[in-house]
Amino acid sequence: YAFASTFIFGAMFGFIASAQQIYVDIFKVGEMFPVIFAGVAGVLAFSNFLNSRLVGRIGMRRLSQSALLLFLVISLAWLVISLEMKMPLWLFITFFACAMLPFGALGANFNALAMEPLGQLAGTASSILGFMQTFLGGILGTLIGQAFNGTVTPLAAGFCSVSVAALLMIFIAERGKMFQPQNPPVSGHITDLH
Repeated sequence: YAFASTFIFGAMFGFIASAQQIYVDIFKVGEMFPVIFAGVAGVLAFSNFLNSRLVGRIGMRRLSQSALLLFLVISLAWLVISLEMKMPLWLFITFFACAMLPFGALGANFNALAMEPLGQLAGTASSILGFMQTFLGGILGTLIGQAFNGTVTPLAAGFCSVSVAALLMIFIAERGKMFQPQNPPVSGHITDLH
């Protein structure tokens, strides 16, 4: 799960590395760039909120694995369409926003699942995981960003590639048994935190 999380962070860093080139150079949004960038960040914030509402009902494994498959399907559709046509701004934003919806169920849940078996070492593991995500994810993001060719295709291909790699990591971690909860989902709501 740690490597899967790192691959997913690579996608985010790839977007950050490519965002200005895509929005300003391709789509000529000019001064609207920060507004559009913030709008997509709003989708990511909503995605994290949605994750917080669903994780107790569905369970981390099922939710994150389903979200990863959705992320892959969206990325694949985005890649195919970007190869077939010059994507207009509204379609790029639509695909990117759709890719951000499952993203909120990936990072936090993958991190928690990576640290789940570590018990008292969770603090140290969290530091190592954070370093790994930032360093290796940054390298992946740089590679995605450097592939910029005046189209959105390299970003879509990067999203597709990292989602396939993350899916492979999860498949290995789960020994091929996907969508199986290790612990039953929480039933009901936590009302008292004392």
